[in-house]
Amino acid sequence: MIEVIKSGPQLSIQDLGRFNYRHLGVSQAGAADSDALRIANRLVGNPDNTPALEVTLGMAQLKFCSSQCFSLSGADMSANLNGARVDPGWSYQAQPGDILTFASSALNLRCYLAFAGGIAATAELGSYSTDIMAGLGANHGRALSAGERIAIHPSNFHPQGFGARLPTRQGPIHFIPEQRDHGLTASIKSAFIEGRWQVAPQSNRMGLRLHWPQHERLSHYLGIASTAVSPGTIQLPGNGEPIVLLNDCQTTGGYPILGHVISADLPCLGQARAGAELQFEAVSLAQAEAINAAHQHELNRLEIAIRGRQHAR
Repeated sequence: MIEVIKSGPQLSIQDLGRFNYRHLGVSQAGAADSDALRIANRLVGNPDNTPALEVTLGMAQLKFCSSQCFSLSGADMSANLNGARVDPGWSYQAQPGDILTFASSALNLRCYLAFAGGIAATAELGSYSTDIMAGLGANHGRALSAGERIAIHPSNFHPQGFGARLPTRQGPIHFIPEQRDHGLTASIKSAFIEGRWQVAPQSNRMGLRLHWPQHERLSHYLGIASTAVSPGTIQLPGNGEPIVLLNDCQTTGGYPILGHVISADLPCLGQARAGAELQFEAVSLAQAEAINAAHQHELNRLEIAIRGRQHAR
């Protein structure tokens, strides 16, 4: 059992998401940085899709009510256990009464806290993921608040004494340009690629709102018939400031579409905090498949290393 002392700006239960219901208007939800969730779970012997805590912006504090093995992955929020530093990419053992405290990260937005055995919660539509807008998922679709307790499934797993982290990714966000004609001119499309976009403070789990001093170059008076959208879709409202949709996004939209971010780069967007600078690079379908395959190979390599060491002990 874990008790929430401070929840910080947002503390929620997430797994990899809610799939196969978009035709009913149900959002995907799930961890905004799915790579970090997978690694956190692997470090404590859990399947990738085991629900864990998504800590947004930090400033959270939790109390362990029982002995528990846990791990962190994602943003380094200078966490500490009873004052002793706790690093992302490692597993640790907590004892009853121990306090885990998160500060914040100057670079990234979200940290994932996984527990050996996983969080004991109620699934809705095949997922534990908290969709706050729809009120679906664990904790009755609500973010966690101070005073609430989280049940953990029993486990005999213990810290393994080794760490695992994905390399820090740098460079542009890759996207496949939209193939349908939404009326956007070639100059608008080239300006989007040229721009050095800043993540706006109004961004959230539904999408990243982007700003660039020259965004007027992308302004337009176009509209399209409502069409399907998904995490990674890049919409362009009339004001010329793009929106990159994230996990909690709606299932349809009426803004013209610039393109779709490739799956390998979506976790990077999930870590982009207000003020972060993003640049976009158009790629072909073949290039996207190659980048995605290389990314999956890196995840598989980490899984083999983690599972292999666990089985060797």
